[in-house]
Amino acid sequence: MADQAQRRAGVVAPRQAFGLDGVKPREHQCGGVAPAGVGAGGELDIEEIEAAIVNALMQRTVLPPYEGLRDLHKALLGHIQTLMPLAERQVDRLNRGTVAWYTKRSRLNTIPHEVTQGLGSGLQSADWHVRSLGYTCQFLLDNSGLAHGRDR
Repeated sequence: MADQAQRRAGVVAPRQAFGLDGVKPREHQCGGVAPAGVGAGGELDIEEIEAAIVNALMQRTVLPPYEGLRDLHKALLGHIQTLMPLAERQVDRLNRGTVAWYTKRSRLNTIPHEVTQGLGSGLQSADWHVRSLGYTCQFLLDNSGLAHGRDR
């Protein structure tokens, strides 16, 4: 009953908001569940996130198989779910009303809408959407406070 009232009120669970209902979380080596990009020790695996971003933004002469794009799509959604709260905290520390705050806050506000979009039925639409999620993931990583002092 409460679920129906929440849906009518527009309150959606975080996994549903990011379109991750069908995405199974990865399991820790110790048996617990970890979001994508989180290692067995509970630490964020920045290298894994960066690898997914590079794969998504790679210039291709031939489109990859749809299954590969689907797997990359799921991985990027998991990384976005992991990075979103971190980036929001960093952006909320900026002075409200400044151009930097407004620009970043506006970008953050579009992400929930972007992640609910499917891959589409064709390879080109899937490739375009994965590339878009790669840019989103890069934005979140850059604004999460995790990438400071790292060579890229």
